[in-house]
Amino acid sequence: MRQSAVSFKAKGLNFEGIVATPDDVGSPVPGVVICHPHPLFGGNMDNNVVIALSFTLVEQGFATIRFNFRGVGNSEGEHSKGENEYQEVLGAFELMKAWNGVDGRKLGLVGYSFGTGVILGSKDVQKKAKSIALVSPNIRALSDTPLKKAKTPTMIITGSRDKLVEAENLQENLDEFENAPKFEVVNGADHFWGGMERQAAGPVAEFFAESLK
Repeated sequence: MRQSAVSFKAKGLNFEGIVATPDDVGSPVPGVVICHPHPLFGGNMDNNVVIALSFTLVEQGFATIRFNFRGVGNSEGEHSKGENEYQEVLGAFELMKAWNGVDGRKLGLVGYSFGTGVILGSKDVQKKAKSIALVSPNIRALSDTPLKKAKTPTMIITGSRDKLVEAENLQENLDEFENAPKFEVVNGADHFWGGMERQAAGPVAEFFAESLK
C-alpha cells in the first residue's frame, strides 16, 4: 500500500488528507472518500474505524482518501456542526477523481458517525457517489435525508451494542428508502468498534466491491 499526504482547497480553505492506493495499480481502480467521526469528541482522519476502512479497502483493490474536516489538525476553518462540512467532502471527491490510477467514474463514499451526518444532509455530496456506506449512522440525519428518495446503492452497518444507534430504531427509517439499503448488525460491537474495526470494514469493502467494481 502507498500513502501520500495531500492538501486540497474547498471554498478558499485548505484541507489535509491522505490518499492510499494499492502497490500495483494496473488499470484504473475505483476510489472511496472516507468521512471521519465528530471533531469535538476527538474524531479525525486517524480514527481507528477510518484507518480500518482505508486499509481494508486498499487491500481489496480500491484507492481511498481520508481527510480532516475543517478545524481539525492542519485543516483550516472552524467546526460548523455539520452545516458546511459538505464542502470539503466535495473537494475530496475532486481530488480523488483526478488522482492518477483512479477511475473517476467509479467513486464511492463512506462515513462513520458524524461523517454520516455530513453525507446524509447534502444532496450535492450524495450525487457525487455511485454508492454510499454509512457506519453507525446519525439517526437524526437519517430521519430526513434526501438519500431516501435516491436510487444510489446504500449500505448501513451498526453494532448490536451501539447505544447511540439502537438497531431496532433503524427499521422505520429503512422502510422509508425507495431503494432499500443493505443492512447489517454486527453482534457485540458498540458505537466505537474497539477491537472490532475489521468487522465493520470488511462488509463495507464487500459492498463497494459489488456496487463499484
